[in-house]
Amino acid sequence: MSIIGLVLLAVLWSGVVWAAAALICRMQPSPKAAQAIWRGAALMMVAPFAASLIVPSLPRMAGEALPALPMLDPVFVAPAGAVAAPAAATFRLPEPAVIVLCILIAGWAVRAALWIVSQVRLQRIKQYAFGSSNSVRHWAEAVGLRHTPRVRFHRGGQAFLAGLFRRTIYVPARLAFDEDAYHVVVHEMVHLKRGDLVLRPLERFVADVFWFSPFCWWMRSQLDYWREVVVDEETAELVGDRIAYARTLTSAARLSRLEAVLPVAAFTLKKEGTLKMRLNELLSEPARRPKRLGLAIAAALALATPLALAQGMAIKGTAASSGAAYSHAVLDKAKITSSFGLRKHPTTGEFKEHTGVDLALKEGVPVYAPADGEVTKSAFDDGYGNFVEMTAGDTTLRFAQLKKTKVKAGDAVAAGEVIGLMGQTGKYATGPHLHLEVWRDGKAVDPQTEEGLVLASQLVEPPRAPRVPKPPRAGDATEPVAPAPPKQPTDVEAEIPEADPIGYLEFPEAVPAPPAPQSASAPADGCKDTDRRTAESILSDVRLEPVKADSGRSLRAAPPLYPRMHCIEA
Repeated sequence: MSIIGLVLLAVLWSGVVWAAAALICRMQPSPKAAQAIWRGAALMMVAPFAASLIVPSLPRMAGEALPALPMLDPVFVAPAGAVAAPAAATFRLPEPAVIVLCILIAGWAVRAALWIVSQVRLQRIKQYAFGSSNSVRHWAEAVGLRHTPRVRFHRGGQAFLAGLFRRTIYVPARLAFDEDAYHVVVHEMVHLKRGDLVLRPLERFVADVFWFSPFCWWMRSQLDYWREVVVDEETAELVGDRIAYARTLTSAARLSRLEAVLPVAAFTLKKEGTLKMRLNELLSEPARRPKRLGLAIAAALALATPLALAQGMAIKGTAASSGAAYSHAVLDKAKITSSFGLRKHPTTGEFKEHTGVDLALKEGVPVYAPADGEVTKSAFDDGYGNFVEMTAGDTTLRFAQLKKTKVKAGDAVAAGEVIGLMGQTGKYATGPHLHLEVWRDGKAVDPQTEEGLVLASQLVEPPRAPRVPKPPRAGDATEPVAPAPPKQPTDVEAEIPEADPIGYLEFPEAVPAPPAPQSASAPADGCKDTDRRTAESILSDVRLEPVKADSGRSLRAAPPLYPRMHCIEA
């Protein structure tokens, strides 16, 4: 299951949980029961992800084996001095899973930014608030609080409770000289007694995490509404006058101005229509609660709990097989002779897709497992030769052209364990090399772009195509340049066998440079300056070209393009 599957699962599960809670609440439970139902729905939303930490994962279903793609094309290992054709630059769209993950991270970043903005606004309101000389200790004792919270007035429009260590009730200044202010203070004290100062951020956390699900936002609005309804009921009982408290709600909603984006619960909810619903719950007679409400809640829990546990097991299994954890190089040292992607066929010249990379080195060097995994195949194929196929998470790796395999199907291998020896056992192989493929979700992946995968501890990349020098302009006197001595082979190139069936270029020790021309003012042989410049231009046309010999390739000087010229005495 990919990240897209997890997102779809979260949306579907939130819809099921929300529908079940809404269906139960249609049976007209009490405000406290309704609040408990929606809190249970919020817990059920995160239950599968919490269960994935403790429950065992579901047994992994074996996927279809990758088809043994026949390597009908001859595997050509480029010589050490050959120049690889530059690959055409192509633009590739990122994977859908990467796009979805970026969108999720962007949404979480927006939610975090809004929280920071709300904290800044809250601190600004606290900064300009002023204290009150009236004592509310008797109300704190009536509510049942051990410590009396402070009461401060602010210029904003909403009453709220804030402060984890120093609990403070903030009342709008417009209500400072109104008798209804005590109703607001008692309302916030009831919030403090019920622990809503701590529980409210946790309840809203569900919508912040699953911001992409509209059902989680509906759960959040229901939690905010029923929280206030429960507190309204307890406050009305404390003040002893439901009608007076209802009038306080109405006047507070009329005089107060809603603050935008505050990380605290306000006395008046922002959603339109909630005030009317609260007044109806407050002034209406308690309805008769149906006896089958408890049975409905028990049935919902009986169905939701195993579903949540099953999802947790599936999520844990997905996390366990999400990807390969590479911790070891495939080879100690190697040279890339053929890259992934579209390439020109070495013999026919056609452009065909290459589903892996070819790494050349001498025959018999060990090939290591780059990650912990399980061997699914260890067999022989005409195109691949001896090959090993292993799975690591949701990634499948195939190692072909092995001289000998060291593991068998069903073996559990650890990172760094030798799984075979490099060879050239394929039908069309022309040199010792390792053909490495990486597969995920039925698609071939470029091993060079696989995150964390190290092809070799010492890797020699193919050289770039050399720049062609510009031809000299007519009339320019150019000095003959002696060809540079050949580059000393590296450790990797030195280990490539000399008697390779491909036939590598053999460079001579050095090519003697032509003698430097003497000064034009004092010619030694009596040649004219014009004739000498002509001779120099002829020498500059001498080039080296490869010539196929019986014993291999060598370099020799090509004959000049012009006939031999002799100096003629004036």
